[in-house]
Amino acid sequence: MARARSLWSGSLSFGLVNVPVSLVSAVRDQAIHFHQIHKKTHERLHVSYVCTKEKTPVDYSEIAHGFDTGDGYVMLTDDELAAAQPEKTRTIDISEFVDVADIDPVFYEQSYFLVPLGDGEGPARAYRLLVEVMEERGLAALGSFVLRTKERLVAIRVRDGLLQATTMNFPDEVRNPKDLDLPTKKHAPSKKELDNAVALVEELSRDFDPKHYKDRHRDRLLKIIERKRKGQTIEAPADPEVPKAVPDLLEALERSLAEVRGS
Repeated sequence: MARARSLWSGSLSFGLVNVPVSLVSAVRDQAIHFHQIHKKTHERLHVSYVCTKEKTPVDYSEIAHGFDTGDGYVMLTDDELAAAQPEKTRTIDISEFVDVADIDPVFYEQSYFLVPLGDGEGPARAYRLLVEVMEERGLAALGSFVLRTKERLVAIRVRDGLLQATTMNFPDEVRNPKDLDLPTKKHAPSKKELDNAVALVEELSRDFDPKHYKDRHRDRLLKIIERKRKGQTIEAPADPEVPKAVPDLLEALERSLAEVRGS
């Protein structure tokens, strides 16, 4: 297995304590990637930019960034955009500690691991100190740092003895549920429907084990690629019908419960 590549290195800072760390991705890209190929020649394609007015290709050096104000474009060069970039730092500054359960998962974005960095007993001791304190009290550390060209809000939690850093969405990036068309009190279920739903949920409840879940789309795609390599014909499946809402909710719950208990 390839060694995890460091995406950032610096110090995790709280108070006057600095913990040298390296940031690595917590996930691996297992997606199947395709090249864009000319169907006729089987040669790879390249992307070019064409001016919609002059109908001619545009060199990369002539490309600018335009913000649509509704009354024309404000044009910015790469240097002008760089003026908005935050000052690069080598610290993740922890501003506060909060209960892990207080963070709504909707704020979580991309996950990374913070790996202790540096030789000697000092960095490892400081790292373990932070891990043990946060794990014992069920805390997450909130802070910020600059990753690539953007300042990121980050939550740091303990996972399997490691500090896991997860970049977060800012509040104005999270959609307000009040903007959605949601059920109201008039849609409240009856007591019998609620009791059966609770019973069904309890029958289907298990301890979470990620090994139970597989990327079935990736497996199917690999099989299709192999079949196509062997010259077999691939037929696209018909579009499935969208299931309709059950006419009798209570009956559907009772039948579902009977099937689960009988399996």
